[in-house]
Amino acid sequence: MHPRFRVLAEECGFMFWQDESHGPGPNHIDWSSDYHKEFEQYSRELVRWTINRCETNQQAYHSGGLKRDWVTHTLAEFDLGPKIYT
Repeated sequence: MHPRFRVLAEECGFMFWQDESHGPGPNHIDWSSDYHKEFEQYSRELVRWTINRCETNQQAYHSGGLKRDWVTHTLAEFDLGPKIYT
């Protein structure tokens, strides 16, 4: 799991496996719990982060700064690349 997604998931209350011999190993979400509220919070935080990124880009554009390609930058930040468009 990409570290940015993990941090966000931890902040929203998802539980992760540790070194338990019966589990899939560290860094895997323990899906045996009901994560309805946590998933909603995760989604809200991701939308807030995206809006913040858009507003920052828009402010830079309007202040005469160079317009950043925030889409490419964000995809790279999360190791997503252009593959999500295919």
